Amino acid sequence: MSTVLFAPETFNLAETTRAIEVARRLRDRHECVFAGYSQRYAGLVEEAGFEYHPLSPELTDAQADQLIRFDQGRSANHPFTAGVVRARVESELELNTLLRPAATVIGTTLSQAVSARVSGIPLVYVKPFAYSWPHLRQARSLPLAPGNGRSARTVNAGAARLLREVARYASYKPRGFARVAREYGVRLPRRTVEALDGDVNLITSISGYLHPYRLPPNYHWVGPVYARLDQEVPPEVSELVGKARDADRRVVYCAMGSSANRDIVLRVLRELSRLPVTVIAPVARYLEQGDLEELGPRVHVFDLLPAHKLGDLIDASVIHGGEGTVQTAVASGKPFLGIGLQPEQRWNVDDCARFGNAVGLSPQQARGERLRRALETLLHDPWLRTRAEELRRRLSGIDGARNAADRIHDLVTDPEAS
Repeated sequence: MSTVLFAPETFNLAETTRAIEVARRLRDRHECVFAGYSQRYAGLVEEAGFEYHPLSPELTDAQADQLIRFDQGRSANHPFTAGVVRARVESELELNTLLRPAATVIGTTLSQAVSARVSGIPLVYVKPFAYSWPHLRQARSLPLAPGNGRSARTVNAGAARLLREVARYASYKPRGFARVAREYGVRLPRRTVEALDGDVNLITSISGYLHPYRLPPNYHWVGPVYARLDQEVPPEVSELVGKARDADRRVVYCAMGSSANRDIVLRVLRELSRLPVTVIAPVARYLEQGDLEELGPRVHVFDLLPAHKLGDLIDASVIHGGEGTVQTAVASGKPFLGIGLQPEQRWNVDDCARFGNAVGLSPQQARGERLRRALETLLHDPWLRTRAEELRRRLSGIDGARNAADRIHDLVTDPEAS
């Protein structure tokens, strides 16, 4: 039995849970071991029954939040100095020597692009399709300007052309990664966008099931992979839903993943509190003492919940547009309002809005009357509900985690076939 190393960035909830789901489908064929730098969601790995190796230097919560701001374009700063990257690569190489993995499966753990190649280990990236090189080559519009008016369509089509040309020629890599790669004799791909690839890229987005995109040989559609936390629905949630049904109130699920902020969470919850709905919101990490009193008796805040088990209990979702939350919302067969906080999330929401099962707003639009109107549409538009059920049926037979595990198994047992 070979060892497969899973190395997501464990401050990222979606990456961590995505890796756990794939490893669960692979563990009967290979030894699946995890490693990471952040303690934020490392506990989920151990709760799922996997061995976890904490690597150094540990990524603090402050550094994790800095990376989230960098990813969303709200900051130009990140913690990956040459010294940090060098220490990461050294830690990863030590683990590779200990485990001798047959493959390393990553999220955005870019230091593994150096260490895996130094160790001669195939690098598998389980990733979204949005803003990858094959996506940029084929996209005719990118959802940068909000709305469907003529000016927005012109801006978004122009953005797709411009970003495609920039990606075609851009060769920038963060200085720390480029320097350490040179030190170890690793030649990263020239294009920036291709330097972010693995040797094998497993695409979990639903885009390939909605539009006829083509993929290069090292890319493969596997289908949706989202968190299936090994928890039961708390009795309190079931009781709240029962009371809402007795009062003929809709139930709205509100989740903002690991990349939101207190401002956007409170804005959404305040508007929801003004509607005749019951709100189930696993957003406790974003709120402060005293916030709940302001939000009133129909907004109920939790820590993590098994969202995949709530589909029959809710009527709609309000989410940030991360791939995992979008896929969970789609699997529920209920419409959602998506507030994309960064370009990939806006693309995920826009993909569904074009299909007809979602309403999309930018963070700047998600306030006041515009947010209230969007929420009313979400709850009362029958077309949204029809399309949401149609998309659920279309994707219901696809097991993305199993497909990804099968691809990894094939790579490990027959590298020439991948």
